[in-house]
Amino acid sequence: MKKLFLYIIISLSFFTTCIDGQNNPLKVIAGNRKAGFKDGKNAELNKPIRLAPYKNNSIIFADINNHAVRIVTLDGEVTTIAGGPDKKGFKDGLSSEAEFNSPHGVAYDSVNDIIYVAEAGANIIRTITKNKNGEFIVSTLAGIPNEKGFKDGKSDSALFNSPHAVILRKDGGVYVVDIGNSRVRQIEDGIVSTVAGSGKSGNDDGRFDEASFVYAIDIVSDGENIFVADAGSNLIRKVIPNKSVTTISLNDTLNTPHGIAIDNNGNIYIADMGTHRILKVDAQGRVTSIAGTGKAGSDINELNRPAAVLVYAGYLWIADLDNHQIKVLKLDN
Repeated sequence: MKKLFLYIIISLSFFTTCIDGQNNPLKVIAGNRKAGFKDGKNAELNKPIRLAPYKNNSIIFADINNHAVRIVTLDGEVTTIAGGPDKKGFKDGLSSEAEFNSPHGVAYDSVNDIIYVAEAGANIIRTITKNKNGEFIVSTLAGIPNEKGFKDGKSDSALFNSPHAVILRKDGGVYVVDIGNSRVRQIEDGIVSTVAGSGKSGNDDGRFDEASFVYAIDIVSDGENIFVADAGSNLIRKVIPNKSVTTISLNDTLNTPHGIAIDNNGNIYIADMGTHRILKVDAQGRVTSIAGTGKAGSDINELNRPAAVLVYAGYLWIADLDNHQIKVLKLDN
């Protein structure tokens, strides 16, 4: 009888470990699963979709349905930098008066203290800087507000089509994933150019200007290469800017990879929206599930259409889109 009891205890322990898929459970940093707009420790969010490192272990996030760019600290204090549900539109200037239309991507240049925003609704790239009084100022960096299309060249006449993510280049400038144009583009010294994608919809590898994407939705860089989450083809692509595009071989199938991140060891993390999980891909292409149960849910260890992941300050940060929350997972490496 004692042996049977011990066997049951061991089996239950093993079962629990397998369900969690991790030693460290998810922790909610901000949001209470209620869609809303509220700053502070009991903040309300409305579809947080992209994340970027900021200052002092805090992150910036794009809150699309609130049309806002916001900050959250590791202890859960949320502050809105610019925008709000009553400020949908286009307007540059002081952050207290500026307007956004569905900001999606965010990035932060800590050297020059510049926040970049990929604004899908207005088809432009914006910056948020500070004036001499320490006030946040919103400006348009590239694109023509509310004009959709494709055009490289000078930033004030270039055209975008629903830019969804923006990341920093290690040597200055930024990369942008431009969904509607099926391209990865860069902005450097006031010039917009294409570094990958032919503009055709597909999953063809090859030379950078001949390769194709279906629905390239997020990007991350290891400093040299760009990794693209292509939600339309359920693939992860590797881009060597202005050279080539290849598909990363995985031992599993993805279902709407919507967010992508990378750590210092080269492990790739994917917000797999279709399976409501966070996946880890090692250098050999082995895929393991590290968060989420595989079904949409609102319990602490469940996710509901996770949209983004970010490796920062010893944690994997997660934008849990339809739970209107930001969560973290403590990383062991």
